[in-house]
Amino acid sequence: MKGESLPAGDHVVRYVKPSMILEDGTPDGSDFRLRPHRPDEKGLSVNWLEAFEPPKTQQLSEVRRVFRLSVRRNGRFAELDVGETLRAVSEELTTLRMIHDELEAADGFDKDPSHAQIVGLPLGDSDEAALVGDLIAECVVYMHPAIVEDSG
Repeated sequence: MKGESLPAGDHVVRYVKPSMILEDGTPDGSDFRLRPHRPDEKGLSVNWLEAFEPPKTQQLSEVRRVFRLSVRRNGRFAELDVGETLRAVSEELTTLRMIHDELEAADGFDKDPSHAQIVGLPLGDSDEAALVGDLIAECVVYMHPAIVEDSG
């Protein structure tokens, strides 16, 4: 399925570092833009929850297990509904897609069948990118903890 569009009814999460979380707990729209200092960047990394078996708590646990970046205690995984996000952005940008981009095991990391990308985004330092980033941020349905503390 690598390279194929994710189903409209499915969900993805994107790690949002603490400095990109606004006072009201929502993500800053700039976290959903390509980075201007990385001209080779073609998409934003996300993790496709439905790559793992439900329930959602298990899907999130698996994402945390295979995630390749360091996460912070106050960081969050912003959850997006694929279809709702594409619909919300479509009036401004018709090129947006969410595609499967599974990562093979490498450099001590396990295989990540959930890795996906948001592609078709405008250049990161444009007004259009700012608008699209804000529209995507408004589509976040839930902010999940990046780190789950053991209660025992």
